[in-house]
Amino acid sequence: MKTKFYPILLCAALCACGGGNKQQASATDENVAEEKSAVQYPIHIPFEEGMEVEREVKLSEIADSVTYIRLETTDNGLVKYFKASLMRRTSKYYIFGEMQNVIQFTRNGKFVRNIGRRGQGPGEYNYIRQVDVDEKTGKVYIYSNRRIHVYDLETGKYLQTIKPGHPETLSILMQNDSTIIGYVDNSYGQQKTKAYISNLNGEILHEYLRHDLFEVKGGSYMVGGAQDFYLSQYHDMINLKEYENDTVYTVTHEGLQKRYIIDTGKYGIKQEHTFAALHGNEAAYNRLAAEYLRYAVLETENYLFLPYANWAGSERNSPKMAMYDKRTGECYRVKDDFIKDDLSNGMYVYYPHCAFDEHTLVLSFLAGQIYHEAEKNPELLNHPQLKGLKEDDNPVLMIVHLKR
Repeated sequence: MKTKFYPILLCAALCACGGGNKQQASATDENVAEEKSAVQYPIHIPFEEGMEVEREVKLSEIADSVTYIRLETTDNGLVKYFKASLMRRTSKYYIFGEMQNVIQFTRNGKFVRNIGRRGQGPGEYNYIRQVDVDEKTGKVYIYSNRRIHVYDLETGKYLQTIKPGHPETLSILMQNDSTIIGYVDNSYGQQKTKAYISNLNGEILHEYLRHDLFEVKGGSYMVGGAQDFYLSQYHDMINLKEYENDTVYTVTHEGLQKRYIIDTGKYGIKQEHTFAALHGNEAAYNRLAAEYLRYAVLETENYLFLPYANWAGSERNSPKMAMYDKRTGECYRVKDDFIKDDLSNGMYVYYPHCAFDEHTLVLSFLAGQIYHEAEKNPELLNHPQLKGLKEDDNPVLMIVHLKR
């Protein structure tokens, strides 16, 4: 059966390209219980109401400082694009995956090495779906070709290959050094397994079923893009967000526990107007789905950042920004669709890729984008961390250090 893919800039996933420290399996359940003792979950996010409220947001209101990291430009370390599920940070390194390459840099942006290589042999990969790191054990995990390849963080040496718990696994995260959490694709409509916890032998320990099955004629149909990130880590929890489901779940041994319910109201796409329900008819999809909004969820200590765009039509690649204040319960659109940088007079915060942790947002800019912005703001290239930047250099990371 064929698979038809409809590319889009934005995803409706929970995006957190976190650090590399993994805890024991029981920590997830304990952390959820501890949080619930202080906060009553699930929390409803008034997204539909927030679309009617516009607010100017300055970076100084939510952040203490900004750091720019110029990634060293070398022949072996050229970064073409960033995808949330392929970005990781440890205390010493940044690791970025591309479709067919994984590149390691120091925290100062110096190129270290390529991890693994493209191919069909042992420890080689082709299409990369996910990258994860366990700094405690010093291992890098690359999910590709229905296999999880394991490498040494300090040397890049190939160590072993692990089988996931389900052949249709779309996304994985290591819960700890002995268990894996996987999310299973349902682009054909009849896949009953939604998520699972498995051991390193591919044996499923806990399985979580889906009940929103549907009929698809003539193949499978997916909507996806650079921000697709179904599983993410926040503190010691691993969360799950499907792109056409408005609920964020925390994966525990007891089950999928609802964490957030995004009340999209009239902006939530109807099942009969999804790409799959329309059997991949792009003309019909662009007409019927254009009125609905597709969003990502980036969780930090004080906010949920909700970059969004239209599901289809001419505006599907025009990202906008909304925020939810966890302290006040308010949701609102950000005026002009970006947060104004009044801290460093640098690049605007318009579309964070992900959150490395609860206090750190990450954006990336092509060097050419920075030069383009410098036409309007010539002082930008005099920023101490951007001096000497060339237009064909590797991308630059913008690290936003949020207030605590």
